[in-house]
Amino acid sequence: MHLVILPLLLPLLTAVTLLFWGRPSTGRRVFAAISAAAQLGLAVALMARASAAGPIALPVGNWSAELGIVLVLDLLAAVMLGLSSFTALAAILYGFAELRPRIEHPLRLPLVQFLVTGINLAFLTGDLFNLFVAFEVMLISSYALLTLEADDWDVKQAFPYLAVNLVGSTLFLCGAGLAYRLFGTLNFAGIAARAPALGDDPRVTVLALLLLVVFGLKAGVFPLYYWLPNSYPVLPAPLAALYSGMLTKVGVYVLLRVLGTVLPHELTGVHALLAWLAGATMIFGVFGALSRNFIRGILSYHILSQIGFMVLAIGLFTELAFAACIFYIIHHIIVKSSLFLVGSTAALLNRTDNLDRMGNLWRDTPWLGVLFLLQALSLAGLPPLSGFWGKYAILVVGLEQGEYVLVGLAIAASILTLLSMLKIWNAAFWGGGPDRPVLLADYRWKRQTLTVTGMVAVSLAIGLGAEGVFRLAGRAATQTLDQVGYTRAVFSVTAKGPSALP
Repeated sequence: MHLVILPLLLPLLTAVTLLFWGRPSTGRRVFAAISAAAQLGLAVALMARASAAGPIALPVGNWSAELGIVLVLDLLAAVMLGLSSFTALAAILYGFAELRPRIEHPLRLPLVQFLVTGINLAFLTGDLFNLFVAFEVMLISSYALLTLEADDWDVKQAFPYLAVNLVGSTLFLCGAGLAYRLFGTLNFAGIAARAPALGDDPRVTVLALLLLVVFGLKAGVFPLYYWLPNSYPVLPAPLAALYSGMLTKVGVYVLLRVLGTVLPHELTGVHALLAWLAGATMIFGVFGALSRNFIRGILSYHILSQIGFMVLAIGLFTELAFAACIFYIIHHIIVKSSLFLVGSTAALLNRTDNLDRMGNLWRDTPWLGVLFLLQALSLAGLPPLSGFWGKYAILVVGLEQGEYVLVGLAIAASILTLLSMLKIWNAAFWGGGPDRPVLLADYRWKRQTLTVTGMVAVSLAIGLGAEGVFRLAGRAATQTLDQVGYTRAVFSVTAKGPSALP
């Protein structure tokens, strides 16, 4: 049970050690890579434990869950920990290929580990207040990384990110205050146990809508997403991959947790609103991608479009829809992160990611073209790649519920996604003339491509082994929607024991 705290301690201690290590060096990098690999191994072990044993609760300091901090590991949290660790490891290794140790910023690696600490705490916490703490740790680290290596123009693009998230944090505190007024606790299990007694109290709906605004902002749901497309492209490639893969998914995870595990399942109006916001997110996001003419901008808008599919699954609110959402999260984190890294390698070879000035990559680096094409087609949802199966399940649930307009929007967004990815393919890989040389002499691209190859291999394994991954997602969805099982797991291990149940 005490292993549950290690996903917080390992990155935190690693970050502190790297800060005191001082100047970047090969030894410092080796330590960071070993720690990241150990975090991934731990996450896999916890995933196996949660799959076999169900939710595991750890009351920090042996306090009652009503009074103290409690960490809860179920299969959904364990899956997200694994994805966080894998993406961080890939970003760190790609960063090693990108920069020599002597020119690496000494704060990049420690801040990445602080960021991972905040992300992992968001997945493991069992109460609203410590979820707020997790968000603040994550956001402060992300603010620092966003401006750490930015020039004057790039820093300006960070202002909307900072301002919007400060507003979100304020609204989060308001939501936490309302939750405490309603339920007398901020503990997830305590809220889940007491919420049925309030029946149809409209204040519960108000709380759900307020939290929907807060976490929808974090996830990038329409109309709260305008801060993202201009912020992410200013990041260095490995950090952009980590941000694009994980930060918005923390918001999606919390929507799954709060609507599935904490609040009553009868909030059908909130679920319907979320589904329609998802449809708007898909369409406006993909239109934004079509309007951009540089790789990072296109991929940044596609984050939003794909978030729409995940949020649509939550809004449909069935166990199959939750399983499809979790499967889609697994697919998207790996595919989107790897696409940012492929785009960065393409920009290195062409010395730009402006599509008007790129070309000849398929002629001179066909393997990089294969990697991009596989992930681009997966993002668009072509079978048998990983992106197809999650979309297929979401569309099936939508058709079963008669949501034909939302299904139509999802299909339209998928077709437009394919068109925008072919736009990159035609300009950067297939097209180009002799006046657009590919700078193969730059030694870095081969090592970068090696990291991306590993990520694409994992993505292919998810698509080709979709049945097993979907079974895992199905078990995670079942646990997420099992409020009684979650509540029992939390209160049965606290200092007061089962009698602490309200």
